[in-house]
Amino acid sequence: MVNGEDEMLVFDEYGNWENPTLLLLHGAGVLDTFSAQYEAFNDYHLVVPHLSGAGESAHLPYEPKQMVAELIALMDHLSKEKIGVMGHSLGAQLALLLVTTCPERFAFAIFLSAWVNPSAWRVKMYESVAPLGAKWLHLKWAIRLQGTYWHLTQQQIAYMCKYSQHITPAVYRSFFQHTVVLADLLEYDTLSLPMLAICGDQEIRAMKESLRLLAKNPYCQTIILKRAGHDFVMKKATELHPVLRTFISATMQGQEASKGGWSHEATL
Repeated sequence: MVNGEDEMLVFDEYGNWENPTLLLLHGAGVLDTFSAQYEAFNDYHLVVPHLSGAGESAHLPYEPKQMVAELIALMDHLSKEKIGVMGHSLGAQLALLLVTTCPERFAFAIFLSAWVNPSAWRVKMYESVAPLGAKWLHLKWAIRLQGTYWHLTQQQIAYMCKYSQHITPAVYRSFFQHTVVLADLLEYDTLSLPMLAICGDQEIRAMKESLRLLAKNPYCQTIILKRAGHDFVMKKATELHPVLRTFISATMQGQEASKGGWSHEATL
């Protein structure tokens, strides 16, 4: 694991830089959302930015336009012609913003539990519990229990206990204040890169409706995982990995056949 340069958005790296790069955008307040993927996808170059509200950026309120600008600067630093991007929850919203902003930079995109049809009442409800949510995140025993439930390592849990102390009510509230609305992203309808959107069958109705809306683009495949809640990335990793591998492998084979592109032989 290597941290990025001080003047840039801090990021962690896993795997060999020479391998195809996969940008992993974590969920709100959980830097190691993709901890199960670090080893399972060790034949890729994995890049995990510390997004606002987590890790070294835990004290910073989330502002999506600023985050997109910082992520584009990070991609420039990586000097890769095309990369893949996968995000969960808030990270999935950011992934959507990235590919609609600069689709030419990506080989594919994967959106996991992307909530993109927020209703005003639900957003206000989540914002109203920000003080309580932030207070909960300051309880180290609660973070340890949650981290253990998500199968994080002891090192990851210890770090989460540390940075969660810096998540203020304002930071927590910002996760919901700037929820992405798919209807506002007119560029999405014309995207032609391979996309995959997944949610769990035990998630809220709004998440499933988001999946239906994302499916309106013919280049976006959609899947509902059985017996899966919002944290399926961590809790259902065994079932998720073959799905991701199949999609990425098919995508890369298709690009290799058409124009070379971001070719990589993914083992199922």
